[in-house]
Amino acid sequence: MERSNEWQERSLIDHLRAAHRDEPASVEQVYPELKEEVFSAVDNEERDGESVDSESPDPITETPSDALMDDTYGKKWYLIGVGGAGNNILDAILLRQETLEENNERRARIWNGGLAGYGPLNTNISELEQTYYAQEEKNYSRNDLLPNCIIGWGKHDYAGAGYRWDIGKELIEADFADDGDPFQERWDMKKSDIQDSQALMFVHSVTKGTGCGSTPTLAEKIRDRVLEDDFVVPKPLFSSIVIPSEGSEYSEFGGRAKVNGIVGLARASRAVDAIIPFDNNRLADVQADIRPRIDRLGEYNPPQYEEINKPLVAFLEAFTMSSVPQFLDRDATMSIMGDVFDPADSFRPVQDKYQHDPDREFTPAVVLAPVLGRSRANSFDRSKLEILVRNALFQNKLAEFDPTTAWGGTFLIYGPEEKMEDVSELASDGTLSSILADEQFLDAGRKDGIESIDIHLKQLVTPYLDDVYLWGTLWNPEMPSLDGMYEHARTLKQEGNTEQAENVREVWSDVEALFSCLGRENMA
Repeated sequence: MERSNEWQERSLIDHLRAAHRDEPASVEQVYPELKEEVFSAVDNEERDGESVDSESPDPITETPSDALMDDTYGKKWYLIGVGGAGNNILDAILLRQETLEENNERRARIWNGGLAGYGPLNTNISELEQTYYAQEEKNYSRNDLLPNCIIGWGKHDYAGAGYRWDIGKELIEADFADDGDPFQERWDMKKSDIQDSQALMFVHSVTKGTGCGSTPTLAEKIRDRVLEDDFVVPKPLFSSIVIPSEGSEYSEFGGRAKVNGIVGLARASRAVDAIIPFDNNRLADVQADIRPRIDRLGEYNPPQYEEINKPLVAFLEAFTMSSVPQFLDRDATMSIMGDVFDPADSFRPVQDKYQHDPDREFTPAVVLAPVLGRSRANSFDRSKLEILVRNALFQNKLAEFDPTTAWGGTFLIYGPEEKMEDVSELASDGTLSSILADEQFLDAGRKDGIESIDIHLKQLVTPYLDDVYLWGTLWNPEMPSLDGMYEHARTLKQEGNTEQAENVREVWSDVEALFSCLGRENMA
């Protein structure tokens, strides 16, 4: 969409290599005769050790303050990847950070300034051994991994929890039995780093046993053993959860996966403040333009997850970015200007809308349905913003949900200064919010009762990006994949005569508490 005299490169071939190297399908569609020349040249350059990254035309010329970047206090996240899926996602984040650093990308500071610390946990030693974290970050042998990263050390054969969430729960409880404290005694993760962070983020799935069973108990133990109990407002805990997709092998034939999904979500809703569900089918279907470059990811992520983890990382990178300014040197040329978006901004406004019940034992976690859209337009008006909103809420939603059933949402629009001049005016005068509220999107006008459908919009200017992005979380919408799991689990609870059915009955009150908050009809 740029004229050739606006390119920094000398020719069309050079421009395509620099600006569209991550979009081979798009290049083939528009320039089929040039695709081979463009990408064969890129491959040769990478083999020769001269990797080119369109996101970073210039090397870093300044360094942030060491004191600010090395200090963990006030950084956005402490990340814990639990189970095989969580370990893979943590690897993808670390490799994304490495990719940005090795290509002299200033955006590496998003992660440098955003992560207070991180660590993987698993019941399966073989899965841990295959991680980037073990092989390159720590150079760990199997004997190193056992004390530093294993759940249930000395209590099992380290072959995983299978599809038994109750086993995952029992193994993490064994680590804390008799006043044990694996954070203090053996795990890589420092208590002080967790305490220093703005929020704690678990990444895991709820399909198998470890992520589903261990994570909620781990969150409870962190509340009790790690975090300060004298704070007026507790530290926010988040779960980024990969859920079984409708139509996937798990949902078609995997009754166990459906039950684990419901149990894992319900137990997590008691232990954390916010749940961000990611649907593998949706991650696979999103457009290539929100799949960031992550070099060497195929060496560590299984083939079926390599591509679908990229948009998940992109979503978390945007969530992290808004807290970066406070960690940068005042003299640095990269300054992310705009609203600082704290983790609690994403869920605390929603909790105000929960029905008041003085006898309620706990407040279920807010479900934050994730979206991420991108626009390459050079100028913006209302129609361009409508296209961007449609791209985010339909083409690039990262879980299956109906936006018209959400209680509202939080959105972040960001891009380079020259493009944000147009966007900022349209955001500040209410145009973008009115688009989001339109009947084809959040349908904010269709709400009976006193409570309103609130839309919170933040904006940032982010140097060294070419395009404008819309990041968002929609609050507590109806989600077809969750409804399908719920119906399966409810039938099992009512009619089943097995140990699995009894396990479902034990947590059913948590299931009902979570699902009573999904869908607009459940607003107070």
